[in-house]
Order: sequence, then C-alpha cells, then structure tokens
Amino acid sequence: MRIVAVTSCITGIAHTYMAAEALEQAAKKLGHDITVETQGSAGSTAMPKATIDAADFCLFANDLDVKDIARFAGKPFVHVSVSTVLNDAASVLADCIAAFSAGALARVDAVPSSESATAVSTPSGKKKRGFFSRLFG
Repeated sequence: MRIVAVTSCITGIAHTYMAAEALEQAAKKLGHDITVETQGSAGSTAMPKATIDAADFCLFANDLDVKDIARFAGKPFVHVSVSTVLNDAASVLADCIAAFSAGALARVDAVPSSESATAVSTPSGKKKRGFFSRLFG
C-alpha cells in the first residue's frame, strides 16, 4: 500500500520529525510504502503531486493546519494528533489501513487556504472540523 503523510506539531520542532520517523519505521515494518512531508519550524518541502496522486490514502498527523491542503483534494484520509503517532505509530498505521480497506475514510475537500485544513467531507456529506478528530472507530 502507498501512503502519504504530513506531520506538524505546535512548535514545529522535535515532535514533527519524531512522528515522521516513527511513521517511516512502522510502514517499513508493516511492508508499506510511505512518503512523509514534515511541516516544521525549519520550513517544509512539498511532496510532488505525482506522489500524492499515486497514494492510496493520506495520514495527517498534525496539530496545526496542513499547508496547501488542496493538493490532497479527493484523497481518502485520516487525521490524528502527533502524540497519537508518537505513542504507537504501528497501531495507527494498522488502523488506517483497516479503515481504508473497509472504505470508511472521508475524503479531503478542495477547501480554500483560508479554511481549516481539517475540513472534510464525510461519506454522509456532512463537514467535520477539528484538530484532534479521529475519523475511524
């Protein structure tokens, strides 16, 4: 499975990069490909559009809005806090993969940059927002 992820924490220092590393190690252990974009205080380099397009789903492990969220429009996604990933990245990935396989993930809306990066359309069409929303059970 191909996964793209974005990590960012409130201060944009250690936890952003620790979460990225934890996700990379967990994906390798589980046999999946992951590309992680860190959005930290040192800046960020946007992942190529082709990488996003080739991904099965997105994992947003962020405590701040994802920069330029419209790049991910239409992709299934999960949003969790950075601390959730730091506590157990392998379980987070396993849960995400199970939710994706079950068709239970919402899709990223093409929202203007002024709106929250966590605005999404759920399968019912209702919009949800929130920094720490978890979209699967």
